[in-house]
Amino acid sequence: MRIALVADSHLSPAATAFNENWRAAGRYIAEAAVDLTVHLGDITVDGATDVTQFEHARTLSLDWPTEIRYLPGNHDIGDNPPGPGVPAKQLLNLARLREFRSTLGDDYWTMVTDNWCVISLNAQLFGTATPEEEEQWQWLTQTLAGNKSLRTVLMLHKPLFQNSPDDVAPHIRYVPLLQRRRLFDLFAGHALKLVLCGHTHQYLDRTIEGVRHIWLPSTAFYLPDTLQERVGEKVIGLGVLDLNADGYRFSLVCADGMGRHNIVDHPVYPGVRAVAAPA
Repeated sequence: MRIALVADSHLSPAATAFNENWRAAGRYIAEAAVDLTVHLGDITVDGATDVTQFEHARTLSLDWPTEIRYLPGNHDIGDNPPGPGVPAKQLLNLARLREFRSTLGDDYWTMVTDNWCVISLNAQLFGTATPEEEEQWQWLTQTLAGNKSLRTVLMLHKPLFQNSPDDVAPHIRYVPLLQRRRLFDLFAGHALKLVLCGHTHQYLDRTIEGVRHIWLPSTAFYLPDTLQERVGEKVIGLGVLDLNADGYRFSLVCADGMGRHNIVDHPVYPGVRAVAAPA
């Protein structure tokens, strides 16, 4: 099975350059014999505040060449707390989560193909102490129990950590420590091979403790070093994942027609330009 992986498209009626990059991604996917597209979150510029952006994203993708399955990001439904006692910048909005589900579909799901179990989670629920978070944990436990013999791919919006599974410092970019430990405990004894995520707007590919972690770049824009530390490559693109009975192959694609946009030049987020002065 061939899966296209896109992340951080940041679509809205006002984000014309990002919308055009999305269309360019669609043109590439149409020519690449892809079976499924998975969006790893931050679909919208600010669906968390303006729910009409969900419908804009859905409408913009009506002629998409494959089925699309979506995962929510912080810009879509709000964010989880980075750690105990550390408030989220914009806390998860459960009403927005319901609207996400109504417009774009399930926010976590699984798929079995070619001796692989693909598990996609809603990272924005981690640490929220909501019934929705506990429902996802119960679902994940049951899903793993039913697929012990399969190799596993995990997809979610946020990276699990920056440097090590034991990273302690809370950070809005990564899965909180307590929930990360719970995830690793659940996956213990399972053949977790690959973790795919977005969120950072940077590309990074490395293997840690036998698990390959790939951070997908944004299809929309990068953040200059004056706004965001460099932990990977600040490119614009998408990924292609081939799964088969013998293994897998991942490719990074910088598709024709996708502009390498600097967020400072596209003021869809007011106030960005003011804090992005050169060092």
